[in-house]
Amino acid sequence: MSDFPVLVYRSPGPFRGHLGASYTYRQVTDDGDLAAALSSGWFRTADEAIAAAGEAAYTHGLTKKQLARVLKDKPWLRAAPPKVEAPVAAPVEVPDDDAPPTRAELEEQATLLGIKFDGRTTDKRLADRIAEAMKGA
Repeated sequence: MSDFPVLVYRSPGPFRGHLGASYTYRQVTDDGDLAAALSSGWFRTADEAIAAAGEAAYTHGLTKKQLARVLKDKPWLRAAPPKVEAPVAAPVEVPDDDAPPTRAELEEQATLLGIKFDGRTTDKRLADRIAEAMKGA
């Protein structure tokens, strides 16, 4: 799923990021480590970790003077919510309506109309027989 090693993040921590929020990080080396870390409060991005920690991410480790200023400014209210990637759905292949029928479609229609054919019958000949049978029906 992921290319390893990858970093996971938790907040608060010793490092300061956007708007003064604090976080920490660690490296995981395989899917098992990643699953264990994510289930124990670590996140894939620092922004997700900071959003989960809220105010604590901005007030951790500050002096009284810094804390007073941060509590007045409330930077956690200005922080953008983390961007969560929507799962990517597999593309659905929609057949072109103008495309000629496939061999399987021709054989299915011929069977429904009771038209005899075998592996030597060409697609064109089978389509012609179907068209004739539909005109006569």
